Amino acid sequence: MIIVHFITSTGVGGAQIMLKRYLAALGPEAKNHSVVSLTGIGSIGRDIQNMGVHVESLGLKPGRVSLSAIAKMRKMLRQQPVSVVHAWMYHGCLASIIGLAGRFGKKPGLVWGVHHSLQDIKKEKFSSRMIIRIMAALSGSVGRITYCSDVSRNQHEAIGFSAKKSALIPNAVDTSEFKPDPAARDRLIEVLGIPGDRLMVGNVSRSHPMKDHVSMVRATAKMLEEGHNVQAVLIGEGHTGSAAAVEAQSLGIADRVSILEMRHDIAKLVPGLDVFLLSSAWGEAFPLAVTEAMSAEVPCVVTDVGDCAKLVGDTGTVVPPSDANAQASAVGALLSAGEEERARLGRAARLRVQDNFSMNQYVQLHRDAYHSVQSGRPQAAHNIRSMSA
Repeated sequence: MIIVHFITSTGVGGAQIMLKRYLAALGPEAKNHSVVSLTGIGSIGRDIQNMGVHVESLGLKPGRVSLSAIAKMRKMLRQQPVSVVHAWMYHGCLASIIGLAGRFGKKPGLVWGVHHSLQDIKKEKFSSRMIIRIMAALSGSVGRITYCSDVSRNQHEAIGFSAKKSALIPNAVDTSEFKPDPAARDRLIEVLGIPGDRLMVGNVSRSHPMKDHVSMVRATAKMLEEGHNVQAVLIGEGHTGSAAAVEAQSLGIADRVSILEMRHDIAKLVPGLDVFLLSSAWGEAFPLAVTEAMSAEVPCVVTDVGDCAKLVGDTGTVVPPSDANAQASAVGALLSAGEEERARLGRAARLRVQDNFSMNQYVQLHRDAYHSVQSGRPQAAHNIRSMSA
């Protein structure tokens, strides 16, 4: 099969990373895949190109529609015998409909990949809300709609997305890349330039209001007040000068909040954390960063957004979103429990990932979806509810 992937951008993001991992996991089969980025070719796009996969850019600017880009998109789809169009993210999904509109003869099968949750659609930008509503109206014409979380699936179906077309394909992680590493703690301490006796609580994500890093900073201040020798670690794009950095300065704990902008050695740093804290207030579906931390045997505290609770199960702790005190209490309990208990939870977390979120499973579920939209046969959805608690 010849597969063309439409995606909003190929910069750093959860969906983009999953596309990269997916193509890498295909091995030689990836030669039958190509990628179309609606915007420019970002760092993930360049990584995909280095794998030998063709990446095309439509060069669209955010918030702008280009007739020439639409014409280019349609021409690309006509120039090769495309079997399936696999669209990623809202704008990529809408673009796939536009690209295939008016096509004569047999159309390629169409798969939409939704990687966002809708805890409160009012929190989305106006343009995003409009696209989501349009997608809901058109969803019945799509061959398959895949969701990376059960919560996301339910939320989208509640606003009109076709339930008959849905399938659940949770995000996956390469456990050979994200794994425990005894040297990671010393490596991370050296990178941060902090005393070696500090307990490190980390978060890996870009700076964005939905990630609510301000709550994480406030939780850190609370833990310090309670006597925990803790160091918060924020890794990702945009944290320098962010609201979280300003809050740390305001609370007088700037020296206890370390910021590392976007890095390419995450797998070598995450295993050095004592606890991973996902502080997100909304928007998460099935956060990759939590799965990676679990695979590296780092116990996790997560807010109850998306499928986070189902992801960690009994290997971590779930707290309400936007509650810094609850975050401080949960993380503090893990720190007080001691290294041996954290190690036990970490081992259980890695086993959970190996059992439920392997790349082999991820590849096979997408292969099933592609065959389904070509043949028109029903496809059994992988159901996260079947996982052990």
